Amino acid sequence: MVLMFIALFIAVISFNFFMMSYQINGVNNIVLAMPISLYETSINMINIDDTTGPTFDKARLEERINKYFTFSMQKYTDDYSLSFYYYNPFDHSVCLSDSCHAVEVKVETTLILYYRYSKTMYYQIRSN
Repeated sequence: MVLMFIALFIAVISFNFFMMSYQINGVNNIVLAMPISLYETSINMINIDDTTGPTFDKARLEERINKYFTFSMQKYTDDYSLSFYYYNPFDHSVCLSDSCHAVEVKVETTLILYYRYSKTMYYQIRSN
């Protein structure tokens, strides 16, 4: 009888660890394999100023990234948060204007067993 309880306990723990690794790997794949085209198509290419160059369209970028995560994350978790921080790539100060050249996207979520997942991605518009 004791062996049956131990076997049941081990089965439950194994299933929880399987679910945790499934969620972590799934969310990590979504974040790391995020298409760069989400950022490329959010660059404002109309009326480019010669002094500042191309910049991100904030509304379009946030809308596309939100749609991507809403569609992709529903299989792994319902509770996640996205935060956007626009900055100047030269001195990393906050960019308050509409013509920003760099963005930081932070993804945070809580998975099974209260594991906190957090990943930050940085993207800049640069010339080659």
